[in-house]
Amino acid sequence: MLFDWYGKTFSKVKWNNCYSCLMSIRSGIRQGGILSPLLFNIYINSIICALRSSDLGCHLGNVYVGCIVYADDILLLSASLLDMQKMLDICCSHGDDLYIMFNPKKSCLFRVAKSHNENLPNLKFNGSEIE
Repeated sequence: MLFDWYGKTFSKVKWNNCYSCLMSIRSGIRQGGILSPLLFNIYINSIICALRSSDLGCHLGNVYVGCIVYADDILLLSASLLDMQKMLDICCSHGDDLYIMFNPKKSCLFRVAKSHNENLPNLKFNGSEIE
């Protein structure tokens, strides 16, 4: 059913009241579709598994919570900057395998610590520093 549903996806471009020819959409998932978050999570499951097997990041008891994913958002949780950089490297490496390009400009770091005024080294994502 999914192959049939996604295999028959077409689009036109409208520009100045003119329409392009009908084009077949051969990749991606429907933005806003009810199945889209689930299908994307299935697609990036190898990243989730790699992060879990690395054992980097946070745990609640025996439950791994170092990587929380919904739709196209990934939240990484770590108590260590070194571990966080390793987790970012895992995401980049596995993202390359899946043809996913993570955008460092749309990524951000949030730190909770007693020494919040202390300058820390910048972390890198796809070769660019994260703000």
